[in-house]
Amino acid sequence: MSQSSRIFLFSKTSYPGVNHVPVLQVTYLQPAIDFSSYDYIIATSKELFPALNKIGSWKHLPVLAVSDATAAAAKREGAELLDISHGYGESLVRLVKEKYSDLKGLYPHAEVVAFDIHKALQEENICIDSFVVYQTSCSRQHCIELPPDAICIFTSPSSVQCFKKSYRFLPTYKIVCIGETTRASLPKEVKSVIAEKTSVPSAIQRAESLEM
Repeated sequence: MSQSSRIFLFSKTSYPGVNHVPVLQVTYLQPAIDFSSYDYIIATSKELFPALNKIGSWKHLPVLAVSDATAAAAKREGAELLDISHGYGESLVRLVKEKYSDLKGLYPHAEVVAFDIHKALQEENICIDSFVVYQTSCSRQHCIELPPDAICIFTSPSSVQCFKKSYRFLPTYKIVCIGETTRASLPKEVKSVIAEKTSVPSAIQRAESLEM
């Protein structure tokens, strides 16, 4: 795949074939977690796996992943899958309520989250413990001038917030979001489309379709 000069991926990590704008940086934390106390892990981001690796031995716990991409990351770490929710927020809460309410879950997550899964599950009387295992902040160490016809891909609400600190949304930009939660973080006047699947490759495919 040849690199597109018009597609810009705003995220922490790069991806082949598109321009990467590293607007995010991650700091890992090390809270004390007794992994033997839990039956499974709720994984809403690939970023939590390197965070967990710095804390202790967790890979005996099956992973309930928020998406196929997160599930693939869990498999690469050597963990088993419990299930895939194919949706953040209420979709994930509904899956836990319907199938895993009798298990004790561990929910490691970023300092800032778009949806409070812990609170939502507590309201359903489902037992999970929540730990902040990493922090995401905006990186100013980038200086990329966007063309007026740029196609911008956003992978999280944080990537949108960091974009707004360094850029402004031009009406000539085309915007692709990885999911509904990310799109909800855009300014109301900004139009966007959503990737078919909650993954970076799917978002890039959607962006490529807009080039035509």
